[in-house]
Amino acid sequence: MQTVDQATTLKRLQTWLAEQIPGASELTVKPVNVQLGAGASAEIFFIAVEYKTAEGLVSKELVVRRQAETYKLILGNDLILQSRMMAAMNQHSDVPVPLVIGMEVDDVLLGAPFMVMSRIKGEIAKMSPNYNVEGWLTEFTPQQRLQTWTQAIEAFASVHRLDWRDGFSFLDNSHRGEPGLDQYLHWLEEWYRWAANGRAQPIADKGLEYLLHNRPHNAACNLLWGDPHPSNVMFNPDGSIAALIDWEMAALGPGELDLAWWLYFDELFSTHFGVKRLEGLPDRAATIAIYEKAMGRPVENMAYYDIIVALKMTIITLRTADRHIGLGNIRPDNKSVFYNFQTQHLAKLLGLEFPELGPEFYQFMEFALPKSK
Repeated sequence: MQTVDQATTLKRLQTWLAEQIPGASELTVKPVNVQLGAGASAEIFFIAVEYKTAEGLVSKELVVRRQAETYKLILGNDLILQSRMMAAMNQHSDVPVPLVIGMEVDDVLLGAPFMVMSRIKGEIAKMSPNYNVEGWLTEFTPQQRLQTWTQAIEAFASVHRLDWRDGFSFLDNSHRGEPGLDQYLHWLEEWYRWAANGRAQPIADKGLEYLLHNRPHNAACNLLWGDPHPSNVMFNPDGSIAALIDWEMAALGPGELDLAWWLYFDELFSTHFGVKRLEGLPDRAATIAIYEKAMGRPVENMAYYDIIVALKMTIITLRTADRHIGLGNIRPDNKSVFYNFQTQHLAKLLGLEFPELGPEFYQFMEFALPKSK
């Protein structure tokens, strides 16, 4: 990835945005807490723009997000998919998402492809520090917390109720099979093979084998957010939904896949981390009940979709371990590539034996866990 200094970045954005915003004149760009270091290394930063239109002076804050070119966790994800999803959401639904200002696929301007979108003011349920321990959610009453979580679950259920044929057909990857679970499993297998890079994975190999040989029949084909968890929801001060963000794993498949992903992260930052869930936040059974009510149908085969989530998290952890090997943070023979919390969770779901995690894993976790800010 090329590096571009802050002054050049802002100047180029100013010229580019003047062409993206219809009717804008005398447009200026200023940084808002931009931390670019030696170059434009930040993947996300904020800018303030001001310009004139026929209606008068306009001032707003925007988000600039650059494509990560040097290291990818997820096979095939890019900003083009995200920008298309948010643009389609704004056009074909009332699901709140940031407004896409523009997408630039050429890496000449900022050293990598980038997109610009509106900045949504709000709060997220932070992973670090853990939202169950510290932050705005701890100041809510139990009833307010239940209402907040309920609205988030209802929000991604509203995505699933949309007809993917109405404006979202670009998600139909016909070379992978039929729309829905068939395509999703083919993508998952491709992602896994790419990440494993020829290395046998004792637990993950069995997980993939199970998924391919035990797939449910007649699974629904819904429009999926792809990455629904509490830190990807922007909340208003009263706990209502300001926006759903991060659409890099949007796909077609059963809505249960998004539900299982939400449940995994909600349980990860409470039960799995040995932290008491905040009073009022719904547990697994209550979350499923909220989703079922919003969808108007019962969920099916959740144990199967839990295994898909566990394999996805195993792949992400594998890629994360490879990254830290590449950075020299851990040794190339560190066994965390094969044995970690995620493969342990996958093994438990599959009923497989699992070795005790040793010092190598905890060394890896020193680099893998998000740091408090």
